[in-house]
Amino acid sequence: MVEVFTSRSGSPSIRVDGVALHSPYDPGREAERFAKNALDTELPSTVVVLGEGLGYLTQWLTKAYPRTRVLRIFYSAEVFHSSTELAQLSSPTPQLETWHPGMGQDLVDFLRARIGELDVEGLRTLEWPPSARLFPRYSRSAHEALQQCLMEANGSLVTTMSTGRLWLRNSLANFLSVREVLEGAPCSRDRTIVIAASGPSLESAAPLLRELRDAVDIWALPSSAPFLVEAGLRPDLFILTDPSFYAIAHLHHAAPACPVAMPLSASRGLWRLADPATNSGPARPFLLAQPGMLEEVFLDALGVSAPVVAPHGTVAATALDFACASTSGTVILAGLDMCTNDIVSHARPNEFEQFFLARSSRTAPVHSQWFRRSADQNATRIPGAGRERAPLSLRTYAGWLARGGASWRGRVYRLLPSAVALPEMVSLDAAKMREMVRFSPSSLPGPHLSCSSALPSRAQRISLASGILRDWRNSLLAPIKAGYRGGALDILARPQVFSLAYQLATRQLIETRRTARLADTGRAQDSAVAVLEECGQFLRSLEERVLSAN
Repeated sequence: MVEVFTSRSGSPSIRVDGVALHSPYDPGREAERFAKNALDTELPSTVVVLGEGLGYLTQWLTKAYPRTRVLRIFYSAEVFHSSTELAQLSSPTPQLETWHPGMGQDLVDFLRARIGELDVEGLRTLEWPPSARLFPRYSRSAHEALQQCLMEANGSLVTTMSTGRLWLRNSLANFLSVREVLEGAPCSRDRTIVIAASGPSLESAAPLLRELRDAVDIWALPSSAPFLVEAGLRPDLFILTDPSFYAIAHLHHAAPACPVAMPLSASRGLWRLADPATNSGPARPFLLAQPGMLEEVFLDALGVSAPVVAPHGTVAATALDFACASTSGTVILAGLDMCTNDIVSHARPNEFEQFFLARSSRTAPVHSQWFRRSADQNATRIPGAGRERAPLSLRTYAGWLARGGASWRGRVYRLLPSAVALPEMVSLDAAKMREMVRFSPSSLPGPHLSCSSALPSRAQRISLASGILRDWRNSLLAPIKAGYRGGALDILARPQVFSLAYQLATRQLIETRRTARLADTGRAQDSAVAVLEECGQFLRSLEERVLSAN
């Protein structure tokens, strides 16, 4: 039961089931002391208030830090409604957003929508201790949701820092070198699709997939390619999103005779792959459009209509979204373990084995390298799972997949699942899969694609690419040439400038935002100009390389 009463200072206070949530003497002063002690002299960019009570924490934060965004999380809808009745504590500001259990929105979705990659810098969390004691279950759930959101944002930020420029280099290389582009439907609209990930359980699933091969389309992730070829399971489609060399390396010794669905920013070199069985090739791409200015410009220049698929930290999630958008039928994931089996991380054979074999020696045998790799991944035991362990990166991906997606809930299955729980996916054993496939529609198998005849010539593409890079460089350097002396973040605020700076100079952009937040105006402006100049120099070097390719 929630009871609002008047404290000795005259300010309202509250009890929950007879226990005071705020001081019965001076709740405002109590909240101020707590926040000052927790934040010390920091100037945070965002504060997440967990277990807000009547709003005293929020009230002090919005007054002390008017430019700081506050996300307040209530553990009780009754406490929230009590706080809104107190007008002096609930005055809305653009920097204040609220969640409570009665909203009908999952907390992790609320946080994901409001905490992006750049918001991690300067973010602080304050939990009101009495709320944590009174609502322990909600407190635990809130911490888990926030941790998952921050893990995802941090993972995306680290990826952008390390591969932002590579994405652009790959986009350019694929734009210039692709010879043919496929268009059409990747599958029949009611076809059952099996997405083959490369977890160790794929080895156990292979006999069943061979038995039911004619009844399903197999879409494969690159890391599963060597195993599938060895198992005699040639896929209907590969999904490639990773920009690194290793992604395309998986296909070098198992080059596909099937199409490869990929964004332009994915690993380059597809045009060099040929089918080893027929020596025909090269492999042909079916282009995907990932929302974002840089790739969209190149797709528009190619004149290709590409299905939009949101980017994710793992290719499995992209493949799942794309499959659900392509068919109304069942989607089954095989080998999606989200964990290792002892030190074994992939179905074998796998391309990673070749790298370990090449580096093996008397003092560094292959199994020792596998062990060290597993240890470096911060893998933790899964309770009750025996030999299965979950590395940190896979725990992050599993957290996202465990929340599900609106487009695939209720029709996505997981074949021979591991001990890592993904509640939104229905577990499927061999008997259930046979029964399911027996009643599935007998639609035409495989992709229904044809080559586009609309591609510009290579000379035209060189001219288009150099023009795009020149326009981007000019937009970056225009504020500097004009002698613009506005605020640091104003210089970077234009959408095109911000997109370029974020992808090409992520670390420097974060430092500029941090410096501006700490009110070091001169240094922040110098940092913003340095970001623009560095990005401009990088684009100039790319333009020179493009023109030399003519």
